[in-house]
Amino acid sequence: MIFVTGGTGMVGAHLLYDLIRSGEKVRALKRPSSNIQKTEAIFSFYSNDYHELFEKIEWVEGDILEKESLIELLSGVDQVYHVAAMVSFNPKDREQMIGNNCIGTANLLDLSLLLHIPRFCYVSSIAAIGSPPDGIEANELHPWHNDKNHSNYSESKYLSEMEVWRAIIQGLDVVIVNPSVILGPGNWNSGSASLFRTVSKGMKFYTKGGTGFVDIRDVTQAMQQLMQEDNWNKVKNHRYILNAENVLFRNLFSQIAVAMKLKPPKYHAGITLLKLVGMISQIKGMLTGKQPSLTRDTIRSANKISCYDGSKICREIGFSYTSIEDSIRRISKIYMSPKRV
Repeated sequence: MIFVTGGTGMVGAHLLYDLIRSGEKVRALKRPSSNIQKTEAIFSFYSNDYHELFEKIEWVEGDILEKESLIELLSGVDQVYHVAAMVSFNPKDREQMIGNNCIGTANLLDLSLLLHIPRFCYVSSIAAIGSPPDGIEANELHPWHNDKNHSNYSESKYLSEMEVWRAIIQGLDVVIVNPSVILGPGNWNSGSASLFRTVSKGMKFYTKGGTGFVDIRDVTQAMQQLMQEDNWNKVKNHRYILNAENVLFRNLFSQIAVAMKLKPPKYHAGITLLKLVGMISQIKGMLTGKQPSLTRDTIRSANKISCYDGSKICREIGFSYTSIEDSIRRISKIYMSPKRV
């Protein structure tokens, strides 16, 4: 039995689809308020018999912050994929996000140690990798330095990884994946999927920054390959950056626009303009109660070039990535299809 957290998010939903298609028995954790129809909608992007596949998931209700309630849910489990995480770039969410991500991860690790679960995959992020200087590709050994320029989300993922390394020292076998920005279909109003929605409305401006990108199907396939018995002894207790290419934001937006048969952005949005828009966004957020679209962290990221080396997994288990151009074409096609949700 495979146990999955975060099954209503983009990564978790794609992972569930892959596991069910492979004939695995899967138990997926959800909170009582979670909308599992989002997961079924993602299944519908890839298969005509998506409803029958979706029905094979064993959904269980629980909360990773409530440790004792998870013991029964983990009964009979031999693999855990911990995908769930709180993501926010609102400074007001800092303490809650760090607490939720670290405590939830620690609870699952502790119970996996207690129940002697043999394989655990933790989905981290390049946000937990030390920030590389412009033009330098960071690999899995790049050091983390406490720095005011790290986002609160970065800090939460780094501290959560420290819980993983603690559990490894205590005897749990874990593999860590650190995906770069994940491109895939899902909730078009949030996360990286919203890039396609934004471009589809007409994007005139670009920023000078750039970062690493990887296709969602590559992320879930890499996770499963790392967890395979043939690879496990080689990869356990290691971390793997999952990054297909480092791409400037201008080039990324242009590729999306071309795939959608739209005009690419042609005006550079400088730091002064972004700060002005960010200030307006903050004021709007205070008046409406909604999270601002631009924060100090997002403005800084938009203008920084961060590069990552995702080749370790290719060398060690022969993994290969989808090109970002192919990924964009596939996702754009889904976005423009009648099945879009």
